[in-house]
Amino acid sequence: MHLFTLKNIFELLPIVRMINTVFFPCDTDGNTTAVDCYGRPLTSFSFIRSPTVVSLNLSETKILQLRQHALSGVPNLETLEIKGNCQPGDLRALEDRSCKMEIHDDAFKRLLKLKYLYLSGNSLTTIPWLPESLMVLDLQFNNIFNILQPLNTPNLQILHLNSNCFYVNPCNQSFNISERVFRELPKLKILTLGYNNFSAIPKGLPPSLERLDLKENRITEVLEYAFANLTLLNDLNLEWNCQRCDHAARPCFPCPGNLPLGLNPHSFYAYEIQHRLPQLERKLFNLKGLDLSDNLLAYTIRNGTIFAELKGLTWISLIYNYEPLWTFREMILSPYFGNMSNLQRLLLTGNFFHTLSLESLDIVSKLQNLKVLELRMNFINTCNMTSLKRSTSLINIDLSQNMLNFHPCCSSPSFQIGQQESCQNQKSYSHNFPDQTLMLIDRKATSGSDTWEYNHSERLALFENNVSQIPSLLDFKKKFCNGKLLLDLSQNDILSINNNMFVGMENAVCLNLSYNYMNQALKSGLFKNMKKLVVLILSYNRLDFYYKDALSELKETLKVLDVSGNEFHFQMRGMGHRFEFLQNLTNLEFLSLANNGIGMRIDHRLISRSLKYLYFSGNHLDIMWDSDNKYTHFFQNLTNLTFLDISDNHLASITPEVLVNLPGSIETLSISNNLLKYFPWQNISALANLCHLNLSQNFLYYLPHTVIEFGVDFSLLDLSHNHLTNIPEGFFRMATSLHYLYLSHNQIKALNHQFLPAPFKNGSALQKLTLHANPFKCDCDTSWFADFLRTTPVQIPYLTTDVHCDYPESQQGVSVLSMDQRSCQDIYGGLAFVVCSFFAVAFTVLPLLKHLYGWDLWYCLQVLWAGHKGYSQLAGRDSQYRHDAFVVFDTQNRAVRDWVYNELMVILENTGHRRFSLCLEERDWIPGLSCIENLHNAVYNSAKTVFVLSSGATGGERVTGVIRQAFFMVQQRLLDEKVDAAILVLLDEMFPKLKYLELRKRLCRKSVLSWPRNPRAQPLFWNQMRMALSSDNLRSYDNNMSESFI
Repeated sequence: MHLFTLKNIFELLPIVRMINTVFFPCDTDGNTTAVDCYGRPLTSFSFIRSPTVVSLNLSETKILQLRQHALSGVPNLETLEIKGNCQPGDLRALEDRSCKMEIHDDAFKRLLKLKYLYLSGNSLTTIPWLPESLMVLDLQFNNIFNILQPLNTPNLQILHLNSNCFYVNPCNQSFNISERVFRELPKLKILTLGYNNFSAIPKGLPPSLERLDLKENRITEVLEYAFANLTLLNDLNLEWNCQRCDHAARPCFPCPGNLPLGLNPHSFYAYEIQHRLPQLERKLFNLKGLDLSDNLLAYTIRNGTIFAELKGLTWISLIYNYEPLWTFREMILSPYFGNMSNLQRLLLTGNFFHTLSLESLDIVSKLQNLKVLELRMNFINTCNMTSLKRSTSLINIDLSQNMLNFHPCCSSPSFQIGQQESCQNQKSYSHNFPDQTLMLIDRKATSGSDTWEYNHSERLALFENNVSQIPSLLDFKKKFCNGKLLLDLSQNDILSINNNMFVGMENAVCLNLSYNYMNQALKSGLFKNMKKLVVLILSYNRLDFYYKDALSELKETLKVLDVSGNEFHFQMRGMGHRFEFLQNLTNLEFLSLANNGIGMRIDHRLISRSLKYLYFSGNHLDIMWDSDNKYTHFFQNLTNLTFLDISDNHLASITPEVLVNLPGSIETLSISNNLLKYFPWQNISALANLCHLNLSQNFLYYLPHTVIEFGVDFSLLDLSHNHLTNIPEGFFRMATSLHYLYLSHNQIKALNHQFLPAPFKNGSALQKLTLHANPFKCDCDTSWFADFLRTTPVQIPYLTTDVHCDYPESQQGVSVLSMDQRSCQDIYGGLAFVVCSFFAVAFTVLPLLKHLYGWDLWYCLQVLWAGHKGYSQLAGRDSQYRHDAFVVFDTQNRAVRDWVYNELMVILENTGHRRFSLCLEERDWIPGLSCIENLHNAVYNSAKTVFVLSSGATGGERVTGVIRQAFFMVQQRLLDEKVDAAILVLLDEMFPKLKYLELRKRLCRKSVLSWPRNPRAQPLFWNQMRMALSSDNLRSYDNNMSESFI
């Protein structure tokens, strides 16, 4: 049978409700009865006006003033919280040093139904007028230390006045509260006055009190009959009044002379004896809990008589009452402890002794109802467990944080006092002075059992809703140890396990041996006398699990085994490891192998038919699954496994082979806190029973655009703390039973409403969705997303506080819900007006233009259309020249020849809309004519003459006779015909800067072209060449040049 079923898990989750933004940015339930503005940067709340509001939370806001009619809009208010808006003293943040909370004296006068008022942490100096209906009043962490006038609250049941006058919030005087105030509180049940500098028990306390808290004051003595008339008192806390200051972690104020708290024989009598008749002398029979911790009561514990009065106590705390700079050889309990016949919990942590005396053990055995005995941090090095066994009612013995080592010479039941002393001498600790480092541990230090529980519960805080959905070791402890004998020996000096050390512990059901110094290989028979052991904690030692028969004596009973943190042997190079012993534990359900650094030289498979929960985090599956597939089937033979945690294993990816070879029975799989960039989603169908998948805190950056076959019971997917940028539409199409989807802390900017993922659509099974800490884009294209968030029935945590815009920059940090649809409508409306105006003008003007200039427009369009289709003017028909250009170049220069024939001629004659007719010396001159005649014909029969120039081998200009004569003819033509036909093309940047070239550039820059070296600029060159050949050079002359000069 599974520890938890899905039905149980869902019952733990909060009820899904639709978000109501009527009081945005505050959260509101569907009926607008509860408004939560906690943590919002509000300076006022005038927008909250509704007669249906009965609960209002304004804590941790910027509201520092409450005017007379500020709450008039919520007349039916029953609960009001305004906490932590202006903390007092050193509790105040640096940026709030000058804050001041002001509450008008009549601010609550109209709230006739107010029952619960919380005003802690506001630096108030006075108490405003309070309605008579008030039942709970919280005034902690203020500056109220002088209360003289009645509160006029006859129905008040709980009053919190803690921390109004102490070292962090000093008032430099003793707290004063008038007896008249108490007299007019006839129904008061709970009163907390801790941290208030009281020097004595307040007088006139109301007889209705059931719980009184006076911890950490300066009360030096509890006088006789100090609690007169408190016959209903159930719980009394007098902790840390006579403070010990030898190792205090904060400001400390000891009693005068460093004396202990003064307790008189009749301190806990209900009222004074009148007429001296014994039958009228009544004790606090209803007192069930008493806390006398940290009051230097070491000798009171040994011989005090006050315990004789406390017959009704069910628990008493006497922790940290050690005598400064002294450790007792043995703990002696006052014989009057035996009078507390109803005692169930006895807390004796931090009293510094080496052993419990036989007399004290006898007293403990007489407490027939005692269930919990806490003896933490006492430097105990010897403990007679056989004597403790006589206390048959004990179910929790806490001996953690001591010096027990169960040395063989000290483990025999017949161990005598003389032998005990010899064993004690083996210790290196001072007999009278405790270890200073241990004494530094705060008096509220976590117990060994708490440490053991924390390691696993912390690791399983998988989800961000503070709801534990995955069972932890604490859950198993509650299941199997509740009402059963639990023995905690963690954080001691145990070096090894042997048979004799468990004498007297045979009935233990739960045993904690974590955080010791055990360095040994586990073998069969070490726990042979513990026939009832169900839970065994061996974490954080140096144990080796090589032997196959290890723990075989527990195969019928052991269900929970924690061997995490035993990495010492696993880190030894070349040493082999085996887990064959697991096959023998036929009832084992829970196994933790976490934080062992397991990565190589171990069994290729884990084999167990009973194991249901396996914690394998903090190991090296990255090494195991990257070693030639030897460990691909590592978990496959755990045939009954339902939960597997492989988080923190340095995994960069999981191959399809690994996923399909996981046990098919798995219901919950945690792969969080790894380095995953790839996950084989297509193979997840192999885990048909999978319900929960945790992939948080990885590096996943995409989800496939394919439909994934999730199982019919798949209900939870955690993808938070990854790098996802979008959610594909089809990815969740078959996740019909998905209830919880966590997408917070990713890089999601927007969701497409046309391709909205299936879980987001109406009618899906989704109940909870996390989206906070994503860089959402907030513009008109995504404005629909705000509407979706407002109207969806899906629960979205932190929606009004942490779902923010990140783009554009002007909206950065603004809540997504603050997007105003009307602003988008204004933008679209303006755009529509411009478009409509354009069409109106166009349809008015076009007919008019057609009537007046129709023929001209038609002709222009035809010309443009012809040009678009590639038509051009036929060359030569209306021209007086045979050729468009005569190209003159050095025919002896191979580079120039190559450029002319392969570049110039090809581009100008064979490509483009306008194809030019060129005249070339070697191609077009007539054979038989003299050179000068051919040159003359070429120059005068061509519209332009193109001179292709290049520097010679020596770097100077290279001008042949043909080029020179052609140049003279062109110049003569300029003088005779007023025709400038010269175009100069420089192929070399090194061509000399001749005076003519410089003058030509100033006169007509468009007729001097340079061949570019960058191939991307060549199209521009050819365009300039075509323009030069097609245009008249004279029109391109500089305006500063006159025609007479030409």
